[in-house]
Amino acid sequence: MDAKTPMKTEAYVERGKWVTDHIGPINAVMTIFTAVLIPALDFLRPYFPYIGYVAVLAVLVFFALLIMKLVGVPRGAQLHSSMVLCSGVCAAAFSVGAIASARHAEQGGLVAANFPWAAEIQKSLVAMNTTLTDIKNGKSEDPRVELKNIGVEWNFSKFWEASKTGDLRVVELFLQGEMPVTRKNSTDIASLPFAVVRENFPKAKEQLKLFQKHGVDLNDPVLSSIIYRPALTSPPPNLYALAKDTGNEALAAYLVELGVKTDSYPTWKKAQDDKQRQIDRYAEKNTECFRKKQKDNLILSLKGPEPFVDYCSD
Repeated sequence: MDAKTPMKTEAYVERGKWVTDHIGPINAVMTIFTAVLIPALDFLRPYFPYIGYVAVLAVLVFFALLIMKLVGVPRGAQLHSSMVLCSGVCAAAFSVGAIASARHAEQGGLVAANFPWAAEIQKSLVAMNTTLTDIKNGKSEDPRVELKNIGVEWNFSKFWEASKTGDLRVVELFLQGEMPVTRKNSTDIASLPFAVVRENFPKAKEQLKLFQKHGVDLNDPVLSSIIYRPALTSPPPNLYALAKDTGNEALAAYLVELGVKTDSYPTWKKAQDDKQRQIDRYAEKNTECFRKKQKDNLILSLKGPEPFVDYCSD
């Protein structure tokens, strides 16, 4: 027993000597690592906002080493007090750094808040990261390419279809790509804003806002220059008049908020009312003439009145 004891003592001393010989470099590595990592994590906060978790990990390591030192673990080895002390200093530094970084989180961290050049580098890295992400996801700054990436063809029909279903993302991509909101046909004009108002497409208000945002003049009479019912003497002077004529008061009020003029509506409305009264009087008179002829004509009695036939003419 006594013979073996010196051997154990020598082994213990040898292991202790190794730790003693290397304690300086170990502490130096921990210190340098902490000094470099704290500002680096603070600078990278917009991409890696976890400096607080790293600080918690550093504190846990310190407490683990402290407990090991107090209870003498591991047995037969030495845990230098300087190592425990160094880990405590590093844990304290991480904690202070994490708190300071969190207080300046909206500015990108403590470094970015105090050094404008650092903030500019951060912005450049954010932009670069966004670009790389877009490339990875197949996204593009070109709206036409983006539409192709999501499987939408670049044509007016697809634009109309997106508007009819209320797909605001696709509608805006078409507008960003400068797709016209009107298209001239051989006999008339197709106007998307007209259809949005008259048919009250889904998310009509949001679509009208997008039209205006991308340079469409909602006061332009061309947008509403369509005779959509026979009784009209002329097309509505603008989209506001169209909304009023179709009974969509909510959309009419929103168009006013967007700056669409209302002064041309009363005169136009009066002309339409006068025309409608003429039509009603003619229809009433034509019905009387039909009834008179019906008495003397058995065929008329069986057939009934036909549309667009003037029964008052000889």
